[in-house]
Amino acid sequence: MSVPSSPDRRSRRLTELRAGMSVLTSAAADLGVGGHSDVRVLPDGRLWLDELDMAVSAADVYQAARGLVAAQLDAIAQVSGRPVEDHALARLVTLQTNEVMVGLEDAADDVIVDAVDDTFDGSIDDAIDDAA
Repeated sequence: MSVPSSPDRRSRRLTELRAGMSVLTSAAADLGVGGHSDVRVLPDGRLWLDELDMAVSAADVYQAARGLVAAQLDAIAQVSGRPVEDHALARLVTLQTNEVMVGLEDAADDVIVDAVDDTFDGSIDDAIDDAA
């Protein structure tokens, strides 16, 4: 026997779904599909989603994003006939590789700034000021 959902739980789920739609449409807009909507941080820390004309918490957005990723992984697994685990691990490896690459880029930038600082016997700002 299933337990009926409480109105609070249904309302929370509806908010998460709406936040998920906002995340999805915003991501699609970033890729050139549709238009960008405004998202603002309210004084109480919630996010105002203009396209939905509502405020949501960071937890709502996080749960919505989890739901979107889970649905995507499940759909990919169904289409491919391979377990969700294979796809989740592949994405995780990709994200970890990207994280390492960003770290290497940051380290290279630091080396370049240090080299410029040493060359100009001061900070990069001093070198820029001298050039101006």
